Amino acid sequence: MIIAIDGTVASGKSSAAKLLAQRLGYVYINTGLMYRGVAAFCRRHGISTNDSRAVALHVKFLKVDLRNTAGGQRVLINGNDLTEAATAADIGAYVSDIADNKIVREVLVRAQQRLGRLAGNAVLEGRDIGSVVFPDAEVKFFVTADVCERARRRLADDLPKNPGLTLAAVEEATRARDERDRTRAVGALVRMPDAIDIDTTHNRGPEQTVAQMLAAMRAMQFDV
Repeated sequence: MIIAIDGTVASGKSSAAKLLAQRLGYVYINTGLMYRGVAAFCRRHGISTNDSRAVALHVKFLKVDLRNTAGGQRVLINGNDLTEAATAADIGAYVSDIADNKIVREVLVRAQQRLGRLAGNAVLEGRDIGSVVFPDAEVKFFVTADVCERARRRLADDLPKNPGLTLAAVEEATRARDERDRTRAVGALVRMPDAIDIDTTHNRGPEQTVAQMLAAMRAMQFDV
């Protein structure tokens, strides 16, 4: 079974996807880490992520894999572990260029499909899992929450690193991110008609979100 989880930023979909996979004994596939891995590869090899043609030429020769370990999921590019570079605090500026590159998305969508099929039972999360990567997924969830609550969560995460940050600024940035995600030329955030809506506005953690997901799956007659 493939479970596709899409949703808005800071809605808690990543934490829920990891926990759901753990509860079901499925493989968790962090598609965002794959994009970060390609960004880290470009950065390491002096390839400007702004140069879409240069990135496209190189990405066609990359083998992008994920490996589950006791310490979490790792991303490997051509067999080299780039997890540390891919999760560096300042990599975000490069990831957006990578995620908007049509050729990169084509290559990584194929990699995600390969990993999902190899796993057999998998939980994938991102923006276009149910619409592009696995449109035939047996279960699709669309996770979101009120924008003010999502901004509050992001502020709690980011304030220790940026003490001058305000809730108003984070809410504005969150609304702008939502708009970008919905209107991207490739890999746009899309709620599919057959997706199950999961609202996490009042949830206190991923346990409540996963409980909602499992209840929805039982209602669909899945034995979970």
